Parts: sequence; structure tokens; C-alpha cells
Amino acid sequence: LTDGVQLEILSKAPCETEPKTKITLYQGLPKADKMELIIQKCVELGVERIVAVSTERAIVKLDKRKAKAGALAENAEAAAKQSGRGKIPEIGGQVLKFKDAVAEAKRLDGAIIPYEREEKTGLREFVKDFKGESIGVFIGPEGGFAEEEIALAKENGITPITLGKRILRTETAGMTTTAILLYE
Repeated sequence: LTDGVQLEILSKAPCETEPKTKITLYQGLPKADKMELIIQKCVELGVERIVAVSTERAIVKLDKRKAKAGALAENAEAAAKQSGRGKIPEIGGQVLKFKDAVAEAKRLDGAIIPYEREEKTGLREFVKDFKGESIGVFIGPEGGFAEEEIALAKENGITPITLGKRILRTETAGMTTTAILLYE
């Protein structure tokens, strides 16, 4: 072989740093540069994929987000390397409309949507009954989800859950939900 390289695999080992549960974070578009923090911390925690979602109450302009897609992917790569991940999570370059994100999540084994008016089902109850490997986590923007969005989520099998008595900021909710899910 004069034009190539020949390799031989000597050994293989599973990556011990990747969680068995594959979490896709459907993040409602946040204001300012909060998306960078969300990506960095959720990648460190073990999220498989992050998808930006346009919701009714999102305040940000979509064209500005598209320009930052490359920087956000670099942020994810740096966080993955720093935390010893075995792979770089996928950061969606395209912003999905809420209804499209809901439709996409139907391909997963389950999905949850933290909602301040949910009082019964917590993460522990969801995990106890969950059978599968892939979970979608829907996090709203600063203004939260509209009632119609919650209704659409429920109609499509997405489970509303409570994160407790306090309402968390959008940049805190995804991290908290991811950490608890992976712990449980």
C-alpha cells in the first residue's frame, strides 16, 4: 500500500464515562448567553443531545441563534473533553418549533416536561415506572410553557413532572433534571 495506512485494532474497551440512559434536552430558547452555560453544564452531566426549541413565550430572535451554532458546538466539545466524556454530544444546529420537538420525542422511550402546576408526579415516580434507555427532557424558556404547549405535550405522551415547590430558572432546570435522572 503506497497511498494509504493499514491499521490493526489491538483491543477494545467500553467507555465507562457515558451514561446508559440517553437524554435529549429540548431546551426552550433562553435570553442572552444562557445557552452556553446550559450546554456546558448539561454536557458535563452526561446529556446525549441538546435541541434548541422555539416556544410561544421565547423572547429571543432565531436568526441570532443560527449564527452562534458553531460556537455552541465548540462549547459542547470543550465541556465533553474537560469532563472525560467518551463522545461529543450532538448540539442541534436547527431550532425546532415546539410541535416538531414533541413529534420528534415520540421516537424516544419516554419524555418529561417539568411544569410548575404539576403536583403529583416527581422524577422519582417517573423513573420508577420507566422502562427504556432514551428520555426527552423539555425545559421551557424564562416565561415557561404556554398552557397549549403543555396540553400538546400531554396528548403526545410527555409526562408533566414537578421539580418541587420552587420554580427554577431555565438555565438551572435542565441541569437539575439531568442530574436527578442520571442519579435515579
